[in-house]
Amino acid sequence: MTVGAPGVEGAAASAAVCLLTCHYPPLSRTYRRYQFARYLADGGCRVTVVAHGNISRAFGTFVDDPSLAVDDPQIPVWRPRALPWHLTGELLHRLGLIPCPHVNWLGPAARTARRVIVPAPSVVLGVYPPLTNHLAAWRAARATGRPLVLDFRDEYLGLHRGRRRPWASWYEPRLIAAAALISVATQRLADTLMSRYGMPPERLHVTSNGWWDAVDGDLALPPQGRVRLVYSGALSVAQGPGVLVDAVRRWAAQHPDRAEDLEVVFHGPDNRFLRQHLLPQCVGPVHYGGFLPARAVSAALLAADICFLSLASDDYQYAVPGKLYEYIAHARPLLAALPDGPARQLIEAEGFGAVARCGDAADLAAQLERLLDPAFRLGCHQRLLARRNAYAARPHFLSLARRLHQVGCSQ
Repeated sequence: MTVGAPGVEGAAASAAVCLLTCHYPPLSRTYRRYQFARYLADGGCRVTVVAHGNISRAFGTFVDDPSLAVDDPQIPVWRPRALPWHLTGELLHRLGLIPCPHVNWLGPAARTARRVIVPAPSVVLGVYPPLTNHLAAWRAARATGRPLVLDFRDEYLGLHRGRRRPWASWYEPRLIAAAALISVATQRLADTLMSRYGMPPERLHVTSNGWWDAVDGDLALPPQGRVRLVYSGALSVAQGPGVLVDAVRRWAAQHPDRAEDLEVVFHGPDNRFLRQHLLPQCVGPVHYGGFLPARAVSAALLAADICFLSLASDDYQYAVPGKLYEYIAHARPLLAALPDGPARQLIEAEGFGAVARCGDAADLAAQLERLLDPAFRLGCHQRLLARRNAYAARPHFLSLARRLHQVGCSQ
């Protein structure tokens, strides 16, 4: 899309943006990073991506997904390689000896960014997670004199606890001080940074997440019959999806005559968490449906009557999981186990589903029973259809594109 496209004010968004992100297609669960770049380009920015050329697949966190291969002539991608260290980075990070498992990529990323950064108006943009993206962008910005922009799709939660706390104490204030602009995914994180560092509001830009692509398919709920409940996404301790298995077991014990009325399917990567914590519990109506290539996720959601999301503890109360917006895009009634935070507040305020207390399987079983009522489920679906367009990501990232142009021109 050229400058002057809908949502862009004439020549108000024409900065060159060097976007540093370890994670980029065709790795699984990275399509949102391409969409991030795509919307900046739609906003008029000339985007160049610097992505990891040989990222570690340790612990099965990331797997190749050929369906995510993108060839966008408007967005060139450079893929510098790092010294391979496989499990080493993860182990050193967990021991607190390094700030990020991908720091072996820091030097190659910064050197490549310096080569592709063009004169003004231009900016260097690092997206968190992981921390190495911010560090490489910081190093490249200092070397070239171009403005540094930091985007927080998540909070530095893992760096503020345990053995990694000294890294947070050293890096975070320096990165914050160096940034000309900080983009954050939630107002709560913006408030945290303003309170912690006394940041003026004009240095912050709230770039909310949302759903990215229009859904290609019929949004109507499936015909009434066996209720299909789907979870699609990361399988890890942070998400805590096992609470659903416990809740279904409780519900089935309370309603033995209705156990055949429900089918629960988990979709996600085949990793250690799945094998050690989830698969042993998948009995009765609960089963693992395998890893879905990104292009197949939409069909799975459209075949669902209910979609599930969760967060493991109150530590994640600031977060709004990306899958929440994906479910909203598909107008699927939501069952959730969440801490009190923006994600829970959104679902409850809009009437999009039923939310249990974080980690409370008994409460989740009760909320599941509510959603098994066809009338309640239909009401949620109708409200989702009426309000889903309010949660599109595009307007927020077009707004960020305009801010990037202003920052690039001001230096």
